[in-house]
Amino acid sequence: MPFQIWVPDVYQGAPTPVTAYLSVGSKAAGFVVLLRVLQPFMTLPETQRLIVLIALLTLIYGNLAALPQANLKRLLAYSSIAHAGYLLIGVVCFDVRAVTFYLVAYLLMTLLSFAVLIITAQQTGEEISDFDGLARRSPFLAFAMLIGMVSLAGVPFTAGFLGKFYIFYAAVLQRQIALVVVGVITVGCGFYYYLKIVRAMYWQSAPRMDKIPVNGLSRFAISALIIATIWLGVYPQPILDALRR
Repeated sequence: MPFQIWVPDVYQGAPTPVTAYLSVGSKAAGFVVLLRVLQPFMTLPETQRLIVLIALLTLIYGNLAALPQANLKRLLAYSSIAHAGYLLIGVVCFDVRAVTFYLVAYLLMTLLSFAVLIITAQQTGEEISDFDGLARRSPFLAFAMLIGMVSLAGVPFTAGFLGKFYIFYAAVLQRQIALVVVGVITVGCGFYYYLKIVRAMYWQSAPRMDKIPVNGLSRFAISALIIATIWLGVYPQPILDALRR
């Protein structure tokens, strides 16, 4: 914020594979460049105060705007804005390892969510209500989306949890109390709108009962993303060692 205006409409209007690329590729490249550009200026208190303000506004706007969304792609768009706010906390603390780890975690859980969305939307649609009863129509896709959503929300034993943990840990070390408080509160908001999708899949009745087919290649790719998301949340040491080197 205030550079987020284009995001919800583009996410909803673009083809879903393009949206997935925009969500991950542009964010990763943008934050890598941002860290490079800001490095000489981070010692200036004015620069740090400005980034703190932008981070706070981004966290609050992204999470609050996601709460009433009924379209899954628009929800993920506002979620993307909120995750940019968490990444900005790492930028404020200039913790390159925390930012990079968060980007890796965000890559896995976002690609997982969009992979399920692409397959499901071909059979139903992109509204959250279109996911009603998905667990009965395709238990595999429902479980994959469950892992994606709980990781985005920051549930323990997922990559998203450790990503947020390292970001908040860096903020605590830098005594950025306002960012930590607002960040924790907005994580609570995230639990609400991410778990709306889980509720639709597992607790709502399905309007249709025909199975959703998943080909072998898609099943393999989604399974790999599920394993990577959980593995990185349980055993992150290889990534941390690579970042340390």
